[in-house]
Amino acid sequence: MQTLLILASLLATPAPASVHEVTQAAAPLIPERPLVMKGEIARFDTYGGWRDDSRSAPALLTLLREQNRWTEQQLAGQQPLSEKLQSEWQHRERGEPMPVEWLSQAGSQWRMSADGSLWQRSGEQAEPRQRLAPRQSGDGYYELAAWSLHPNGRWLALAEDSRGDRDYRITLLDLTSGETLATLPHRASDLLWSLDGKTLYTVANERNTLRPWQLWAWQDGKETMVHQEADAAWLLSLYRTTDKRHLILQSNNHDSSEQYLLDDGKATLVKARQPGVEYYLDTLAERVLIKSNRDGELGLYQATSLAEVGSQPWRPLWSGQDRSLEKWRLFAAHTVLQYRKEGDDWLDVLDADGKLTHSLPLTEGAGTAWIQGAQDPESKRVLIRRQGMAEAPHQRWLDLASGAWLTGDEPTQASPYQSERRWVVGKDGVRVPVSLVWRKDIITPKALLLYGYGAYGTPMRPYYQSQVLSLLDRGFVYAIAHVRGGGMLGETWYLDGRGQNKQHSVDDFLAVADSLARDPAIDPARLFAMGGSAGGLLVAATLNQAPTRFAGAVLQVPFVDMLGTMMDPELPLTRQEYAEWGNPANAADYAAMRRLSPYDNLHAAPYPPLYVTAGLHDSQVPYWEPLKWIARLRAHSTGKGPYLLRTELDGGHLANPRTAQLRAAQEYAFLLTLAGVNH
Repeated sequence: MQTLLILASLLATPAPASVHEVTQAAAPLIPERPLVMKGEIARFDTYGGWRDDSRSAPALLTLLREQNRWTEQQLAGQQPLSEKLQSEWQHRERGEPMPVEWLSQAGSQWRMSADGSLWQRSGEQAEPRQRLAPRQSGDGYYELAAWSLHPNGRWLALAEDSRGDRDYRITLLDLTSGETLATLPHRASDLLWSLDGKTLYTVANERNTLRPWQLWAWQDGKETMVHQEADAAWLLSLYRTTDKRHLILQSNNHDSSEQYLLDDGKATLVKARQPGVEYYLDTLAERVLIKSNRDGELGLYQATSLAEVGSQPWRPLWSGQDRSLEKWRLFAAHTVLQYRKEGDDWLDVLDADGKLTHSLPLTEGAGTAWIQGAQDPESKRVLIRRQGMAEAPHQRWLDLASGAWLTGDEPTQASPYQSERRWVVGKDGVRVPVSLVWRKDIITPKALLLYGYGAYGTPMRPYYQSQVLSLLDRGFVYAIAHVRGGGMLGETWYLDGRGQNKQHSVDDFLAVADSLARDPAIDPARLFAMGGSAGGLLVAATLNQAPTRFAGAVLQVPFVDMLGTMMDPELPLTRQEYAEWGNPANAADYAAMRRLSPYDNLHAAPYPPLYVTAGLHDSQVPYWEPLKWIARLRAHSTGKGPYLLRTELDGGHLANPRTAQLRAAQEYAFLLTLAGVNH
């Protein structure tokens, strides 16, 4: 423990005096505000006092506004380029739009818009009429996370967020009278009406941590708590089965799950939790299917009945060995499964008895595809949406009986862009996949923007991004490093980059950067990095370990104070994410985090120019992490910068939709200017 105390106190070491003289003399000072974190491991944090849970301290808001003004001043010369980018994006091809989904209920069809307006029509050919005016007003943050319409079509429940902290407010409206029947604060976005329409189920957030932990039932103006999840590492959620006959309450942590039936208004256990075992059930008529990792890999199983899921053996239908199951859909005569194999997307179609009838590759190389929408289980076809880094989004229907494509031909128009997937040999010999795209007719050595994430088993899919094309048109290559910790190559790939193995993510990112820097088509002096949230941690840790590899970087709401956050169990997500990042109470976990944590490992080095963003009301990566990190980096860096910080004062982890394009244009203009491109 004494060793840990010594390690924790390293933050108290002041930066060399000479460092302060050469970096960011013009930047508004972020004064030191020392704070000692008490607990099993004491920690002295030079800038820790800038944490304000209320987000309202006058000194804090003044400081953030000063930083924002200075950032605007530094970016002023790039404004013409930023405006040009936005103009290009407004006119850029976006591909085939996402299909509009309507809910059929109470004899009508319904849909909600992102601004909170509700529309109703009598049929597909009828003209929609507005039943609820937009609820978004002004330029402030607004998110409509979910909505649930009563079976009679009169009552509407909305989950809304006006701060960006994902602590939602549920509002229950009477569409006929316009009356607000109830307002339920501090909720998750899950909400469902009971089968008989008498009860509205919602999930309450735990105060401070925002953990979804209690199931509440609203009925006739009164609320009753139905179930509470006592384990601080577990979260509650709700969903309805495909046949809409059952409501499922789910509790899960990082690698285990437990489910309850709500059919009778009580939470009836389906199958007791087991460490490391996940299961997720669905029903259609008499078929009861379960997605589970019971045998080590996520596979699909069938139970004889819903009542016997927890007591009788399940019949295996589909093995997940060497395949990563992502989505599945139940149809009257088929079961459709979407999965990844060696990084490519595939589709398997089973008949009603579970026999494989068709297996189709959906993508090859730097592309991605998935089952689109919640489709009618009586349908005999499934909609597949596909896109690639150089392939605009489009969709096609697949006939389930024949396995043949019905509509929507493959794009035939020649593209000026080229994409591919490469494999880079990493530090320890692993093969790391990389997705790349560039403009074919630009043959001079190109600048490179390398994006990375590498956490939670999330695959950073090679999507079509119309904004990225503006980089390609100006001589950039855009690449995604699918590092360990992400899910591009399945569960093992994820596990090999989390917790004490997190250094593998950084090693992979650096290996990809080094490999691409040796490509004759790429200018090694113009390599740039970008990452958001956990990807910001990846980039920041990489900068500590190789500060001269990149010529600049953008870090979006970056998780950079890993050690400080994971030492505070009262913060949102901390207790649920010990398995992802490590538990400081474990000496080996603490040591691994201390070696990697970006904030704790800043040192005297020529860090490249940086543009860092934060959200004042961000509950996932609190604003003080980017603030403290940029302050300490400025104090230590021997580089010239600039080191810019922008905090959205009315936003959270997700960008405010009204300003998202402007902010993205500023980030891209920042990188283009560093690369010597100003047009």
